[in-house]
Amino acid sequence: MFILSPSTAPTVAAAKSSPGEKSPPSSSTTEAQEEFVDDFRIGERIWVNGTKPGFIQFLGETQFAPGQWAGIVLDEPIGKNDGSVAGVRYFQCEALRGIFTRPSKLSRKQTADSEANGAQTPAGSTSRATSPTSASISTAASTATPQKAPQDTTTPSSMTNLLRTASESISNLSEAGSVKKGERELKIADRVLVGGTKAGVVRFLGETDFAKGEWCGVELDEPLGKNDGAVAGTRYFQCQAKYGLFAPVHKVTKIGFPSTTPAKAKTTVRKMVATPSNLKRSPSASSISSLSSVASSISGRPSRTGLLTETSSRYARKISGTTALQEALKEKQQHIEQLLAERDMERAELAKSTSHLGEMEHELTLLRTGHEQQVLEMDAKMDQLRALVVAADREKVELLNQLEEEKRKVEDLQFRVEEESITKGDLETQTRLEHARIKELEHSLLFEKTKAEKLQRELEDTRVATVSEKSRIMELERDLALRMKDVSELRQRLESTKGSGSTDDLALPSPLLEEVSSLRNQITAMNNEHLSQLNAWKYKLAASDSHHQQDLQQLRATNDTLSMDNKTLQAKLDQASVQTAEVVSQWKSKIEAAMASQQQAMEDLKSSSSKGAAEQSAELLEMKITFEKLKVERQAESENAKIEQERVRLVHAKEVEELKGQMLVITEDREKQLESLRSQLDSATDQHLVEMEEALSKLQDTELKVKDLQVSLSEGQERVGALEALEAQVATADQKVAEYELLQEAETRGKKEIERLGKQLEEAQSQIVTIKASQHDGESKVSDLAKQLEEREQSHAILEQALATVSQDKQTLEEQLQSMVSGSQTPSMERKMKSAEVKTTQLSEEKTKLENDISEMIKSSGDNSTQLTKMNKDLKEKEMYNELHAQLTQSTEEIGRLQECLEQSTRTAEQSQQEALQKHQDQLSTLQEKMIELVSSSPLFSSPASCCPGGRYGNCVPAFFFSRREEMKLAATHKSQQLSALHEENVKLSGELGRSKDEVTSHQKLEEERSALNNQLLEMKKRETLLKKGFDEEKNSLQKSIADTSALITERDNELERLRSEVSALRGENAMAKDLQSAVQTLQSDKAKLERKIQSLEKKINDDKRQLDNAPTSEEQESTEHQIDFLNSVIVDLQRKNEELKMKLEMMVEASLNGNTSHDMNTSDR
Repeated sequence: MFILSPSTAPTVAAAKSSPGEKSPPSSSTTEAQEEFVDDFRIGERIWVNGTKPGFIQFLGETQFAPGQWAGIVLDEPIGKNDGSVAGVRYFQCEALRGIFTRPSKLSRKQTADSEANGAQTPAGSTSRATSPTSASISTAASTATPQKAPQDTTTPSSMTNLLRTASESISNLSEAGSVKKGERELKIADRVLVGGTKAGVVRFLGETDFAKGEWCGVELDEPLGKNDGAVAGTRYFQCQAKYGLFAPVHKVTKIGFPSTTPAKAKTTVRKMVATPSNLKRSPSASSISSLSSVASSISGRPSRTGLLTETSSRYARKISGTTALQEALKEKQQHIEQLLAERDMERAELAKSTSHLGEMEHELTLLRTGHEQQVLEMDAKMDQLRALVVAADREKVELLNQLEEEKRKVEDLQFRVEEESITKGDLETQTRLEHARIKELEHSLLFEKTKAEKLQRELEDTRVATVSEKSRIMELERDLALRMKDVSELRQRLESTKGSGSTDDLALPSPLLEEVSSLRNQITAMNNEHLSQLNAWKYKLAASDSHHQQDLQQLRATNDTLSMDNKTLQAKLDQASVQTAEVVSQWKSKIEAAMASQQQAMEDLKSSSSKGAAEQSAELLEMKITFEKLKVERQAESENAKIEQERVRLVHAKEVEELKGQMLVITEDREKQLESLRSQLDSATDQHLVEMEEALSKLQDTELKVKDLQVSLSEGQERVGALEALEAQVATADQKVAEYELLQEAETRGKKEIERLGKQLEEAQSQIVTIKASQHDGESKVSDLAKQLEEREQSHAILEQALATVSQDKQTLEEQLQSMVSGSQTPSMERKMKSAEVKTTQLSEEKTKLENDISEMIKSSGDNSTQLTKMNKDLKEKEMYNELHAQLTQSTEEIGRLQECLEQSTRTAEQSQQEALQKHQDQLSTLQEKMIELVSSSPLFSSPASCCPGGRYGNCVPAFFFSRREEMKLAATHKSQQLSALHEENVKLSGELGRSKDEVTSHQKLEEERSALNNQLLEMKKRETLLKKGFDEEKNSLQKSIADTSALITERDNELERLRSEVSALRGENAMAKDLQSAVQTLQSDKAKLERKIQSLEKKINDDKRQLDNAPTSEEQESTEHQIDFLNSVIVDLQRKNEELKMKLEMMVEASLNGNTSHDMNTSDR
């Protein structure tokens, strides 16, 4: 490298350094730096000042200072940062390993310590710079100086070329700057960097509506922007959300532009050096001095080395100059004397300007601090107001949520009321069904009673018949004994007549005797068979009675358990309702307390809004804290209330599930115990589930249903009459069925029934009178009752006809029983009749008790059921009718099945009896054939002379045997008919007894169920009244709370309106801040004027400096240099402060445009 000294510097050095000095800082310095930037690449290994090794990690513009900078990651921790400056990160590295420097201080090779630290090297000259700007300027000058110095020292015409170069460089200065500006201009679709960190494509260039000046709209590569190309409703370009960003043009850097070194200046310099003929155009001495002054004024901040080289070159030119230069020297000396005089004046002016500059700077700092403080206060107020608005909105949302929760609670309560009404309706339907079944059982009980009486009469008839049969058998035995006597007499006569030879003939009647004995044995066997059958029927009746008693005991036990379960369930439900009421009241009190505290807080907030700014801010902070505490407490209370409510709901749900489980268990037990009613219970449970699902689907219409309930109450009162008419019709239908089944009752029972119906008719008439007095639709009921009476009279006529037929049948049966003969069956039949009489008396007593109980229960439940069935009567009428119809069909099917069983049993009995009769007839026919053969083959009967000498006994024996045979045949046929009739009667009686037993058991079970359901109905009625009261109270309280919340919501809306007005006022204050910004801009213009003035002073000082280079005093030179350095530092500080002020103002403008907070202002992209 070429080392320069102040005394022996080459003459061309100044000439070569002058073009760099004559360019302004905004063009030449940046161009020189960009030349260095283009020489390096990121990731390249370099040395900082030739001593600190590292790697390049950043190249480009920064926010902390203008111009091009290089970010280096050093190998050793001797740096200053970690890749970030003033909160902006440019690259990432470890602490104390990052450093930022100008690209001119970088080198690809390590230099010696003497060269790096020498005071006369260009690098050493750069260390004298007091700021990054001066350092870059001096570095650019020093790097451009030594490159062409050796070749220019030997040129004779260097002076003319130097002057030519200086003049042309000065004339082309503006042109070079324009070239640079043209190269740096932005265009649409150019790749740019915003703030040095965000890459994108230019989509918009020009003025905007939201702010003054020229703005650049960029579509970023990553979603780091603030909009989608539109600001304040005006679209400037189109892009995705968060990909658009607006920034001033000077903050946008073009990526990939060419080398910024002005090629025109280089070519001009080369051309001037190569053409020595340009000496003819050299100007005069005055022009040379003016050129030097212009060059010194255009140069930014010349370094000390540049000045020394310039003076040394000037001395060389004076020594080697011509006479023209001597004259110019004289003029220069005169001019120096004048400048010395002017220097003193300029020093005074400089002192004044520095003092004025300090004052202006002090005023500027005061204005800036005041503006910043005001901006901070405005931001704080905006934050507070935003927080208040957000809190008010949040409270509004919370109040709306609470209102929704209250509505949901009201809906839950209404749903509970609906569930209770549904269960009440189910119980009412069950009670009605039980009443109907009880009536059916009463009729079946009467029917069984009549059957028992009929059986008793038939038993008496059979007893009489058996007695008569026994008497006939005894007569037959006596006749047989007489016949045996006759036979013995005949045998003796034969023996006496024929003597010994007639022994064979006497043995002839022995087959007849054997036949008689066999007939006697058959008769005894048949009697024994009849006795065994009677004993078996007796045993079966006793077993059925015992089983019936056991069933009654089991039903009583199940009734007791069901009643206990119902009581426990009722107690649990009462406890659950009390707990829910307590929880609702507690929650309501907590809500009221929270609302009161919140209202008090809002009133305090309103009162505090009229105070001063400082007090208001403090109170707002306190109110915010207290409001947050209250909000937290309220949230905690609401959460606790929700948890408690959820717990109670879960407990209730659990209890309901348990109750459902218990009910299912009970229903299963009842199904096991009552197999005949399983289908009915299943249908009832399925219907209940369907109704529950329908009720759940109608939850949204609960409020309308509550209103409709009142209307339905009035309608239900009107429909009670129709329902009672339907019930009466159903009762009459049941009575008709029972009356058709009771056609075989006795005449006395019919008379009693007629009297009872007369009493019922009188009761019905009294009911008609009461219904006429109480309701408007009594006439229709009277007509219905009249129709019912007519139907009953018709049924009475039918009963009388049936009684007549029954009496006739009775007479025929009595005649048949009198013809029957039985001996050994009378005691058993008497016992059976006694037991039947006892059973009939017991059944009659139980029946009277049941009738009394049923009448009392009907009277007591009639009034209650009319009140309870008003709400759901319309929905349940058809279901009840369908259920009754289904029960009727089931009963008819069961009757048909029983009839089929009875027919099958009778068929089997008839088949067995027919087989026995057939066997008996076969035996009789064989006996008759044997008797005929014996008679025909007997010599006793062959000739009347031999049999009865003299014709006395000619026809006696055959006539006797034939008559006896005919009599026995008739007796056997009659006996077989009687036996078959008795067998059929026994089969019928057994079937009827089984049916009566089953019906009595089912009747008793239904009676117990009816009593249990009546108890449940009463309990449900009480619960319904309690729930209605609680629901009304809860509804009133909820309506009050809803009114309170609506009032609070209106208050909050008013408060929000007030806060919005305050926000608009703050926006006005923001406009005032913009006015302050304009004032700051005026101050900046004043500052620019001062800077221009300072530049003029610097030019004068430089001129003085050049004039004083020949002076022997070094102290004045050092003082001037110190002043120049001081002025340079002042200018740099002013530029830095100006840039910071501009950045803050632009941040405020961007924040106000993009709607960001103060935090976003500090961290926004530049």
